[in-house]
Amino acid sequence: MTEASKQWEGQIVEGIFPLRQYLGGSDHSAVFLTVHGAGDPQKAAIKLFPADLATADSQLASWEFASQFSHPNLLRIFRVGRCRLGADDLLYLVMEYAEEDLADILPQRALTAEETRDMLFPVLDALEYLHGKGFVHGDLKPANILASGDHLKLSSDAISRIGEAQSASKERVLTMRLKRPAEC
Repeated sequence: MTEASKQWEGQIVEGIFPLRQYLGGSDHSAVFLTVHGAGDPQKAAIKLFPADLATADSQLASWEFASQFSHPNLLRIFRVGRCRLGADDLLYLVMEYAEEDLADILPQRALTAEETRDMLFPVLDALEYLHGKGFVHGDLKPANILASGDHLKLSSDAISRIGEAQSASKERVLTMRLKRPAEC
């Protein structure tokens, strides 16, 4: 989706969410800067995925459920839905905007022991919260550990019930390959 999705910049999803700037993507998703809220809209991110007719309803239900979670270290989901851009049927979720993610930092430098500790505790706190509610994060990787203001947060689009079948893209549970400091 990466190259093809850049052409959507400037379009509007559901007549509500302008695709202001392409922020990045992968083979299976594209993320744009948008706005959310009436009156004084705030920055948000909108993530677009190709709609798979066989799994679209369950994916939307999963995101809708995840939008109900409230934890300071989980990225908030504001809205989910279906849309069509050009000839493409898509699923989308509008979520809290994050300025950067761990995948942006790691290619430039390794984290210090202090940075690793500072990152690890919020991530573990969010995972403990999810596990306590019977859910898991199905795609833990540096790109899904984000900074929103002064807070570290986990993405919320890969949350599912423990034991629930994962979609093909979620089956690739990736582990973070951080250089482990001598002491934490």
